[in-house]
Amino acid sequence: MGFSTEFYKQELWRPFGFSSVDDLMLNFLDATFLPMDPNDLLCMAWKWQRGDVSRHTGGDLAKALARIKAKTVVMPISTDMFFPPADCAAEQRLIPNGELKVIDSLWGHIALFGLDAGYIEQIDRALKQLLDTPA
Repeated sequence: MGFSTEFYKQELWRPFGFSSVDDLMLNFLDATFLPMDPNDLLCMAWKWQRGDVSRHTGGDLAKALARIKAKTVVMPISTDMFFPPADCAAEQRLIPNGELKVIDSLWGHIALFGLDAGYIEQIDRALKQLLDTPA
């Protein structure tokens, strides 16, 4: 689920020298994640399960997000199956002065690795715009 379905359909791994999905799994995903301390992965999963901002508002997500004062840009990846843009958009609408910028990438959640040059350019542009905004 880390890569999008389009990533596989368009064989976007080929420009990186992988000859097949099996080659990609073995020499990219396995090579990246298997050497990690399993406790690191468990901590990441724990963070995902418990990263609930509404704990401080009695479970009221709208109330929690309404308390955000900082200018906020929510940047989901267009093909991310872990954090779909529609879910992010619903939450972004609850943030005062929040803005949604969907990052276009066929890489899915794995775009976060920064291997898609277009992803990096969009993130840089959005962050520059955010930081250039007067307080």
